[in-house]
Amino acid sequence: MAIAWLLLLAGAVVVYHRLTPKAQIPWLLLLSYAFYAWWAWHFLPLLAGLTLVTYAIAARIAVWPRDDRRRRRWLLAGVAANVAALALLRYGFRSAPFASPFAVLGISFYALQAIAYLLDTYSGALRTRPPFAHFALYLAYFPKIVAGPIERPNAFLAQLAQPRPVDDERLARAATLIAVGLTRKLLIADPLAQQIPAATFTDPASFGTLALWAAMFGYVFVLYNDFAGYTSIARGVSGLFGIELSPNFAVPFAAESFTDLWNRWHITFSHWLRDYIYMPLSRALLRRRLSRANLANLILPPLVTMLVCGLWHGTSAHMVLWGGLHGVYLIAERSARLRWPPAPGSLAPAWRRRLGIATVFTLSVWAFVLLRLPTDQALAFWQELLSVRPGIPFEPRLVLFMIPSLWLDWMQLRYGEEVLFAHWPRPARVAALTVAVLLWLAMLGAVAPASFVYQGF
Repeated sequence: MAIAWLLLLAGAVVVYHRLTPKAQIPWLLLLSYAFYAWWAWHFLPLLAGLTLVTYAIAARIAVWPRDDRRRRRWLLAGVAANVAALALLRYGFRSAPFASPFAVLGISFYALQAIAYLLDTYSGALRTRPPFAHFALYLAYFPKIVAGPIERPNAFLAQLAQPRPVDDERLARAATLIAVGLTRKLLIADPLAQQIPAATFTDPASFGTLALWAAMFGYVFVLYNDFAGYTSIARGVSGLFGIELSPNFAVPFAAESFTDLWNRWHITFSHWLRDYIYMPLSRALLRRRLSRANLANLILPPLVTMLVCGLWHGTSAHMVLWGGLHGVYLIAERSARLRWPPAPGSLAPAWRRRLGIATVFTLSVWAFVLLRLPTDQALAFWQELLSVRPGIPFEPRLVLFMIPSLWLDWMQLRYGEEVLFAHWPRPARVAALTVAVLLWLAMLGAVAPASFVYQGF
């Protein structure tokens, strides 16, 4: 499967760059629909239907004057159509994410992009109406349809409206992103997942305290490297076609606050929630009472936003609780900052910044247990974490697979650039790529590659 995919991708890239810029759009649209049909042909009519409905409704929104009630009605109809499709076809058949025989490929991602298109058309943020083929490609673009990033219409459509050359620098950047993504997936996420005994979560009483803490941290490292690896590969593949996709992760384990965390973790989704839920709700509450001590504005925007975040992951109680817990973290942080305004990051004492990083990391990892376990099992797991007892000992190999992840993040944090390897001397790049390829092949022979966590989400 992987070899066939690489050969098809190489052929698609060659054909793409032999076409005129105008002809490249239909070619990419054809590729995207063929890719979707390869994975889930029976849901192709859903993608096409939502594309047609959203585009037509946006056209109606743009027709009427800005203060016309008919615009709001069309907006509500368009948003309702996408939310209904998402709710019925995802949550109507499953309450937990990541595992179901009935998974509508990518609907969690392209439905949000369709809603963003409608809202931006309504607000005037999107001032020009794109050709239908451009909009259809915006929703169906194959590198991002399975698991994002969740692109904004202005940024993506602007790239389709102009030539998209790929020079040596962009090619090197794309190759570097793909290499980093494959490393995170094949050399960190998959083998690390193999090192975490499933019984650690289902029967925590049998394991020692240190083993439980290691499994909890290990699980989050798996989730992070799997998703960040996918995003990096998707961005690299897109770069081969001259289209830049948004970054989704920015060293999240270095976050000094929970607000900072959500500017670093699943960035495109976090910013979607911020711009379309948090900010409108906050502005509405501030219009009622413009005050720093506005209790409703202090509590409701972060709590509602994070509850929606939890519901997006699944309707089961533990998903909602996971979102609610992060909402509580944000509320507590905002309350503390009202009482003790923080110094700017560069002026804060080093010990305070390190304490913030350790606190945010530990509490966020603690909450992520709810993504893995139902509420009752999560409570039992947390109870065992706080006890000190002997049991099945800690597996040191867990740490060995976390080190490369920490090193990649440290390099990115130190140099402030995600593709810093592209600036290494050519011999160093060749050597690093050679070692990476050999390790990928060795790991493929030792560990069966797993599906991406958000694949089919």
